[in-house]
Amino acid sequence: MAATNAPKQPGERRRRNVPERGEWQSTDLIGWQHGDRPVAPAGLMPATVDAWDTWMGAWFASHWTPDDLPGLRTLIRVYDQVERGEFQRAGELRLQMDTYGITPKGQQDRRWARPTEQKTAATVRQVKSRKLRAI
Repeated sequence: MAATNAPKQPGERRRRNVPERGEWQSTDLIGWQHGDRPVAPAGLMPATVDAWDTWMGAWFASHWTPDDLPGLRTLIRVYDQVERGEFQRAGELRLQMDTYGITPKGQQDRRWARPTEQKTAATVRQVKSRKLRAI
């Protein structure tokens, strides 16, 4: 299992300045938090509907608000077009997925942390430096 570089708590950091993009945000909530889960738009492929259901049940969906739904509906339609083979839209798809925090890059840009990452920091072995001498 790959080691994760979880963000440190403010008191554990070496740098004491405030991060430019703000503090990392974590929530213990999972999935859509504003009533019933929104239904995927009509006419999508089954794989696209599965993606919609997965996104709405994922931890990052807890950061979305009802104001995000129109953009998410547009995003899932672009996803469907790429699934159907319209690969010229793949770049647009990646950018929109970043915008809504679906990709790891988008999550990092928004400073969203998985619910468990905030509580478990990576263990780092401290190594004493050796003094080198020139001969």
